[in-house]
Amino acid sequence: MIPPASMSPTLRLLRSADADALVGLLPDLGYPASADQLVRRLAALREWPDQEAFIAEVDGRLVGLCHVQGVRMLISDGYAEIQALVVSAACQGQGIGRRLLEHACAWAAGRGYDRVRLRSNVLREGAHAFYEHLGFDKSKASYAFERALRI
Repeated sequence: MIPPASMSPTLRLLRSADADALVGLLPDLGYPASADQLVRRLAALREWPDQEAFIAEVDGRLVGLCHVQGVRMLISDGYAEIQALVVSAACQGQGIGRRLLEHACAWAAGRGYDRVRLRSNVLREGAHAFYEHLGFDKSKASYAFERALRI
């Protein structure tokens, strides 16, 4: 069931008990994971300062997730970066993503960051329009380089 557009989601911190519900949401973002993986990752996240993960609930159902992380830098004043933002496909267009992003921006401002960044796959044009509608500007294009470590 899709919640009515007038229904305001409740935002709260992500808990390990949310892992099973989150498993059903992450494929909408393109990052499937098991509940065990999510519990392990959340525990590791909680050990690091300057980041938070919170969820949106409607009628007790998890319908959105946002993970924001502070990036402290030597070469600049740093910034906060949205590491994950997803709203259930059935609930998109109802203001939930906006609420999650506003909450992340308030979290960042409360920690002294003066800007918030996020990254979005070049193919996600609908997401780009959403971010631009909320006042985010495309700042630059770059490649992401990655090196797998054999652990």
